[in-house]
Amino acid sequence: MNDQPFDLDPAVIDRFAAIVGDKYALRDQADIAPYITERRGLWHGSTSLVLRPGSVEEVSRIMRLATETGTPIVPQSGNTGLVG
Repeated sequence: MNDQPFDLDPAVIDRFAAIVGDKYALRDQADIAPYITERRGLWHGSTSLVLRPGSVEEVSRIMRLATETGTPIVPQSGNTGLVG
């Protein structure tokens, strides 16, 4: 597993943050840690940005920008590891 965050251009990060607002665009690794750590602490992911959209419209805009910029998106919900 690659433990380095996806190298996302800072200008692209700013464009994503503009969609949800800076309060809901987590960039600091300390703030991101709970979102990339599996519940038992056994597995850790990596990312340079966590977005917390507040509406379907924001999700749509995020996905549109991700497609435009070729940015990988990993949806995350309860962080329980119980998916399927």
